[in-house]
Amino acid sequence: MEAAPRRTSLAGTLIRVVVALVGFGVLAWTVHDAGAERIVEILPHAAAWLPLALLLEAVRIATDAYATRLVLGERGRAIPFTRLYFVQLAAQGVMGVVPAGRSASEAAKATLLSAWIPPQVAIAMGTTNQANVLISSAAFSLFCIPGALATSSDAGLAWAIFAHFVVLMASGVGMRVAATHPEIERLLARRWPKLGEKARLFHEASRDIPVVALGPVAMMFTGRAIQMVQYAVLAHAVGIDISVLGALAVQGVNLVAAALGVFVPGQVGTAELVFRMSAEALGTTPAAAVSLALLARVPQLTFIAIGLTTLMLWQSRRRAGTA
Repeated sequence: MEAAPRRTSLAGTLIRVVVALVGFGVLAWTVHDAGAERIVEILPHAAAWLPLALLLEAVRIATDAYATRLVLGERGRAIPFTRLYFVQLAAQGVMGVVPAGRSASEAAKATLLSAWIPPQVAIAMGTTNQANVLISSAAFSLFCIPGALATSSDAGLAWAIFAHFVVLMASGVGMRVAATHPEIERLLARRWPKLGEKARLFHEASRDIPVVALGPVAMMFTGRAIQMVQYAVLAHAVGIDISVLGALAVQGVNLVAAALGVFVPGQVGTAELVFRMSAEALGTTPAAAVSLALLARVPQLTFIAIGLTTLMLWQSRRRAGTA
């Protein structure tokens, strides 16, 4: 009976390895195509701006942690914010190494908060956070469209950002409707009676939060604004002439790249390729655009490492406490 799960696990691992290898291949080709020698010249001079980018990333993660506190309501206020922040760091590490990592990161977050919240609330928190990420990213992308139109006469980037808005907003609101609508709960109970009670508890916990929770969404929207500033700093570092509209255009490219690379661990290769393809629309060279995407890897990888270290230390302390 154990052979089937093992085969499934092996197949999943092989798929992840293949996807990662393809990503690295795309990354190598993109760097070569954009001009590896020029990129090597740009990056050392741009590195001086990395401390500010790292600080902005730390603040952005804090907005995600605070959004989780708002989602949890009274329970969230009972959890020390420092604990929520470290939980968010650990979730950030998981999200960076797992394909479609948002679900896995929310599962890790629920496990680490199990001392404060029951399982059904943890599941509701995770699905709500995922929906809020989609809704806030979609909402912010609307503001990026004027930036895309201002930086290029070609409307291709603007249309890509608009498509991003439509897909993510529909997905986010759809998730919240599915999690709160009574008919969905009744359908699950009829089709799968054994899951009926769990579905009821999950829907009850989910209905404690509005379909579109303005507080958490606004906090995540603020996180996107901080991320926009971070990318504007990095764009300036690689020599891109940046303005408010230009910063919005750069963030629009980043949001589209994140959505397209959702199944690739760390979006390896996909982010660089999307920035390479958007160089003309951003009014810059392919080498500068790819350098921007590569430079953004530093805060990303730094906090993935910090997050995974936080998770391992947390698990070690829990094992020591139960020994």
